[in-house]
Amino acid sequence: MKIVLVCAAGASTSLMMARMKKFAKEGDVIEAFPFSKLEEIIDGYDVVLVGPQLRYKLGEAQKISEGRGKKCGLIDSRDYGMMDGEKVYNFAVN
Repeated sequence: MKIVLVCAAGASTSLMMARMKKFAKEGDVIEAFPFSKLEEIIDGYDVVLVGPQLRYKLGEAQKISEGRGKKCGLIDSRDYGMMDGEKVYNFAVN
């Protein structure tokens, strides 16, 4: 599975990305980018996860994602705050 995390600048999701990779299966790809790059990079991913600080951009992310046959979801703010990579990884997979 190929998962992309998007946030305002891609910096805060980098830590979450590292935490998620601890639970990823072999062959999984997890990367983080600024939201502004989503349209450029989306074709290389299966799932888009939006950082909770960009909740206001969720509708736009869903429109972009669903238009290309991709799943999109908002990372739970508690899981993000706790940097719970296992929960966020499982959310992406499911």
